[in-house]
Amino acid sequence: MRKVAARSLATLVLLVAGIIDGDQTPLSNSTCPASLALPILNVDEIVDFKNGSISYEGRVYPAGYHRWDDSRNLTLGCVCELPGFKCVRKCCPGSQVLNSLTSNCSLQAPDRAARFPVPALELPEKNLDEEIRNFTRLDQVFYLVESGFLCQGSKYLLEPTKYPEDDFVLDSKGALVTQAAVLEPERYCLDWLDDLETIRVIVCYVEEAQEEPVKIEIKLYPVGMIVSLPFLLATFLVYAIIPELRNVYGMTLMCYVASLLVAYTMLAVVQLITFGDLTCIVLAFVIHFSFLASFFWLNVMCVDIWWTFAGYRSIQGSVRQRERKKFILYSIYAWGCACLLTGICIIMEYAPGIPSNVVRPEFGVEKCWFKTEMAKAYYFYIPMGLTVLCNIILFILTAAKIIQHKKNTAHQLKGTESRRHDDNKQWFNLYLKLFIVMGINWSMEIISWAYKSPEYLWYITDLANTLQGVIIFIIFVWKEKIKRLLIKRFGCKGENFLSRDSTRSAYHSSTSRTCTTSVPLNEKTNSCPEPAAKYKSTNFDDSDGA
Repeated sequence: MRKVAARSLATLVLLVAGIIDGDQTPLSNSTCPASLALPILNVDEIVDFKNGSISYEGRVYPAGYHRWDDSRNLTLGCVCELPGFKCVRKCCPGSQVLNSLTSNCSLQAPDRAARFPVPALELPEKNLDEEIRNFTRLDQVFYLVESGFLCQGSKYLLEPTKYPEDDFVLDSKGALVTQAAVLEPERYCLDWLDDLETIRVIVCYVEEAQEEPVKIEIKLYPVGMIVSLPFLLATFLVYAIIPELRNVYGMTLMCYVASLLVAYTMLAVVQLITFGDLTCIVLAFVIHFSFLASFFWLNVMCVDIWWTFAGYRSIQGSVRQRERKKFILYSIYAWGCACLLTGICIIMEYAPGIPSNVVRPEFGVEKCWFKTEMAKAYYFYIPMGLTVLCNIILFILTAAKIIQHKKNTAHQLKGTESRRHDDNKQWFNLYLKLFIVMGINWSMEIISWAYKSPEYLWYITDLANTLQGVIIFIIFVWKEKIKRLLIKRFGCKGENFLSRDSTRSAYHSSTSRTCTTSVPLNEKTNSCPEPAAKYKSTNFDDSDGA
């Protein structure tokens, strides 16, 4: 009773704090079956809240955790979907027990009921999973649903004493594991026989439905991610092997691409291959960390380009030292925030003493990802949404600063300052393209999560999300200047691969008004590379992102 009260109080606290979203999509019969819901019989006792939540008999059902049942013309409270609740169905309500002849619920004879009250439900240790064998009563582990709703269709009784294949084990999540199947709580119930000496399990027989076609997203999304992987890898390698690109801009892009590369690889793997619980949980944490890291590295790009155009120069030292210090700070921020949020997930999942009513990630319970929509919101979509919002603000501020520079100082910039300003503006244009594509994609991901119906509307944006690697490659690698740098890096064998005329021509084209490249090409692809020391002189102004 104390546990139930604590759960109700926790749900109320969440409600008052505004964490429960009143616009959440209502649960359906499949996610909140009548057999696992509590009927709300007295509508006069319902307390309605403005955000769509209701309170009944001391328990708060947030929006999305209660639904209308047309067949019985009443409201159902989806108690088993509330955070921290693990349910087991008790076949019979109140003091009723199972009739040993009919397997239906019935009351004991009055004289017998007075002498032999119905005891609490308990199972022998051999029928309990190792995690819950220390508990003698089922109500110490589970919330016992007494809906009085047995089965819609036919049912049968498990008789392990007669049929060994009927032997079962109740696991810590409330599922009944038999030799033939794993039965979720809505598929079975248990209660005392009328002799009060034996607990019997009734299984609801479900006719085998025609196999549903595989959803289109299950087929397409892994393919899209697999297509993205070589493009992400190619982008990373190009920026890793070309010294001129290994500045702050290039290094942050490499970290962003590396994060997406790991996330997409692991996500494609878990969608195509079935793993055991431990492997599934580990992969889920890796996916979670990698996606969070990609969000924060995209945020770093926005912060860096805003910092550059805002004119702040708080970091002291040479250009090389400043870039190194900036990249270290950015790495601490991006990797650190991703580690922190993933660490919070680990703590909430495994630390002892965490109240059972707190929303936990529950990786690996149903799939290699979060179990509940609320967990997705707290641990994934809210951090994603905050970084996207921050990026939008930073890009607006940066664009405004560029316009101001163009109006007020463009005529005063000469030589190196002009090159630096134009080069930074080119990187801003690249990042702007990246953010428009990625920002829209991630924004659509949040919207499609919040408003799932109709699903077909989100196929295009979700598929575009899986193809981010291709888009990034086109923006940052599929460029003539990158091609020239690659030729410079690999195509020169001690002789000039470009003639003076071609270099001079490239110079003139690079300084023409119609070309987006502000730095003369012969400064970047000037015949054969000199010794390694030559590369070390490449600084912030030598970015080749345009």
